[in-house]
Amino acid sequence: MTVRHPNVALVRGAYAAQAAGDLEAYLALLTDDFVLHIPGRSQIAGTYRGREAMRGHFADIARISGGSFRTTVHDVAGSDDHVIALVEATAERDGSVVELPRIHVWHVRDGALSELWLHPVDPDAFDAYWGAATPEG
Repeated sequence: MTVRHPNVALVRGAYAAQAAGDLEAYLALLTDDFVLHIPGRSQIAGTYRGREAMRGHFADIARISGGSFRTTVHDVAGSDDHVIALVEATAERDGSVVELPRIHVWHVRDGALSELWLHPVDPDAFDAYWGAATPEG
């Protein structure tokens, strides 16, 4: 019998809400001071702090991908403080599907998701898909 850590169910709930397009359910699983870290040089790279920043991030993802961005979870493992997820993300560009596999490292605090570090398997392909950052004016 497989016993799953409750934090694995928490993270799977976040992915299920995302897949269903239920942003409010996703955001409800985050701490007030949630932080997302995205590496690289693309226009989505950076640090996002709080739920409003996450709203903006998801709006940018939808805009850039033309609404085609999807994730499939391959596996999730967790402990009291962390959850690791192997995720296959796909999106379309110019009629072609682009695969953007990544590893997610989640931090959990008091039964909520407090931080996410995104690690693209191929950082160059990740940056190329999401496009170059625009210089701040």
